[in-house]
Parts: sequence; C-alpha cells; structure tokens
Amino acid sequence: MNGGLQPWQVVREEENGSRYRIGHCATRAEAQRLIQRLRLGGSPESAEGAARYLVERVELRRASTAGARHNRV
Repeated sequence: MNGGLQPWQVVREEENGSRYRIGHCATRAEAQRLIQRLRLGGSPESAEGAARYLVERVELRRASTAGARHNRV
C-alpha cells in the first residue's frame, strides 16, 4: 500500500456554496460507498437536495527540495 495515503476525499457542498470535507478514502469506490451511507442515514435537508456530496481526487504533493538541506553520509 502507499503508506496509508488516502487520495480520494468526500466533500459536502451546500446550496450556498459552502464546502466541507467529510472524509478521506483509499479508493474512489470506498468514497462512493461513504456517500451512499451518508445519504441512507441522511437528514430531511439532504433528502430535499439542500446539499450534495462529491468525490474528489486529492493531488498528492511531493516535498519540495528547493531550499531544503540534505545531510549526505
């Protein structure tokens, strides 16, 4: 595995444009299952479409080597 990296995130987006990260997942399928669970146990507001859930890929950044000090042995 990738050392515990979870490159997929679930985001809740409100009608007014506010966005909230709900969770991170290892796979897209896992993120979609999380959304299904959230919808099944959802509140009346979510049933009316007041919010929607999105799956987004998280860009994994590598540590920048610019300006970094390396100790060579």
